[in-house]
Amino acid sequence: MIITTLIFALAGLLLGPIVNQAIDRFPPVPEGSEDRWIPTVKGKGRRIRVPSATPDPFTLVFVPIAGLLAFKGQGRSRTGFSYRRPIVDLLTAGLLALSWYQFEDDWFRAIAVSGFATAFLALAVMDFETQYLPDKLTLPGIVIALAVSPFWPHLDPWDGIAGAVAGLAIFYPFVLYGNWKRIDVMALGDVKFSGFLGAVLGTQFLLTGLYLGVLTGGVAAIAVLIRSGMGARKSLLPYGVFLALGGLIVLYFGREIIDWASVTFIV
Repeated sequence: MIITTLIFALAGLLLGPIVNQAIDRFPPVPEGSEDRWIPTVKGKGRRIRVPSATPDPFTLVFVPIAGLLAFKGQGRSRTGFSYRRPIVDLLTAGLLALSWYQFEDDWFRAIAVSGFATAFLALAVMDFETQYLPDKLTLPGIVIALAVSPFWPHLDPWDGIAGAVAGLAIFYPFVLYGNWKRIDVMALGDVKFSGFLGAVLGTQFLLTGLYLGVLTGGVAAIAVLIRSGMGARKSLLPYGVFLALGGLIVLYFGREIIDWASVTFIV
């Protein structure tokens, strides 16, 4: 088991630069421009800076943890954080190793969990850096998850579809309310990401993941409010980060959490 876990970790290190490349490419940057306008509600938005330099293909594909070596600043993220690339590389390696460690008796599930976990990680980083979740990842993610769902051991045949519908339906009223009040409550990208989570996790695991995401997001929101009250600049909360965190926890440990909750709060 240890050798195979290490092989999965090595595969994650090799995959990490590709994940970083996807994060840099989505959302796409207008050609010849270093700025991107991120829309919020009713035409409002904010402008962010993105790196003008892109590492060469050798650096991106064949040199894991490229950001740690800096490469004259090419390892910087959109936010200017120098070490986003190595962090993503290491997190990808850790997620793939955990996939095999947790599901070693099922090759298909270990590989599928690795793929979906990597997608959740990429979307979380994108949302953190841009407050934008691209349809080019969430919508194909829903389709792929629905295609895989009949083969998941924890899902009934129609549970993937039910989870996707539930994920879309739970948060869409918040978007309608935000548009009605002309305030930033939640974006459609978060709704589609929730549908992606539901298609992967099914209804029962989705609700557990959303609960964890709402819980951690609520703690972060309180921290933002406290900082705003102390005079710090107000900022939008990247809620997709917390949805991804809840989804990742349940993707790996959903059955254990539900069993523990059943024993603790029901028995």
